[in-house]
Amino acid sequence: MPPIRIVQRRPNPVFSAEYRQLVAILIETRRHAGVSQRALADKLGKAASHVTMIERGQRRVDALELYRVAKALDVDPVELFRRIAFSLEGLG
Repeated sequence: MPPIRIVQRRPNPVFSAEYRQLVAILIETRRHAGVSQRALADKLGKAASHVTMIERGQRRVDALELYRVAKALDVDPVELFRRIAFSLEGLG
């Protein structure tokens, strides 16, 4: 019988400290804008569960979606990314 080979998986980046920080900034930004999860989902043309999964860290946000979230919250996308980048500098 051949030996059992254990394959180590790379950690899912959705659960990294960096991604948790990005999610925290998105939640803070949404709340500061006075927008509920449901209202944000409506603005994005998505189901409410879509935003919930993002905010729970169960769904990744790509660059295009980050842009759309910023616009839906009436926030400058460049400024939002700048906040995220600045925050991540402290984690590195």
